[in-house]
Amino acid sequence: MRVMLEFIGDKDLHLPIQYNHIVQGFIYNNMTDGDFSAFMHDEGFKHGKRKFKLFTYSRLEGEFRLLKKEEKIVLKPPFKLTISSPIDEFIFDISQNMFKKDFCTFNNQTFQLSSINIENPPVFRDRARIKFLSPVVMYSTIEDKGIKYTYYYSPWNDNFSDLLLNNLIKKYEVIYGEGVRDPYFKLYPIGRENMKYQKVMKYKNTVIKGWMGIYDVECNPDLLKVAYYSGLGAKNSQGFGCFEIL
Repeated sequence: MRVMLEFIGDKDLHLPIQYNHIVQGFIYNNMTDGDFSAFMHDEGFKHGKRKFKLFTYSRLEGEFRLLKKEEKIVLKPPFKLTISSPIDEFIFDISQNMFKKDFCTFNNQTFQLSSINIENPPVFRDRARIKFLSPVVMYSTIEDKGIKYTYYYSPWNDNFSDLLLNNLIKKYEVIYGEGVRDPYFKLYPIGRENMKYQKVMKYKNTVIKGWMGIYDVECNPDLLKVAYYSGLGAKNSQGFGCFEIL
């Protein structure tokens, strides 16, 4: 399930450029079920040693300007937020709570919810063109001479689609409790590699490298559905891997 929220207000929204954690906190704080909120935040859904939160969200969308020296972003209302999850209870809980409120708060700044829209499910096919609403991230933890470091992949890397597929298979098994038939997922960048689409971000002082842009996909439709609702790639609950189907 996917919900689109639009906010209005008399003043601009001022945030640090690295604001993903603020939006994540906004989402958790707008859950009414405290136990479920704690479960989503602290535990998530287990697959072996891995844990999946099974939700993702877009960047805040709207007219903005960057104040680079101050490391701030200023958004002019109206601005929008998309939240997505295969766990319908999660989206329903947030949506119903938001609907009851007169005002919502981002980083101690108050705005009014002007619209809330539960999206009609799209048709998932074996081919699609997608546009990322928040950067897609894929990485490996590599050890060299006893030192571990994180290697972030580009969509132009041959291993990128294979890693996406392995990640999606695990998410599918967590959601449905069984293996996916005919697992297949390939992401094709449109054009040559262009570093303007790479986004180097920080989440709670951890550097994360992701990619925006428009891509073509060939896939098992069931895996596209999983990706659409839970996020594509890694770190989805930190605000990565949300996309729309064009």
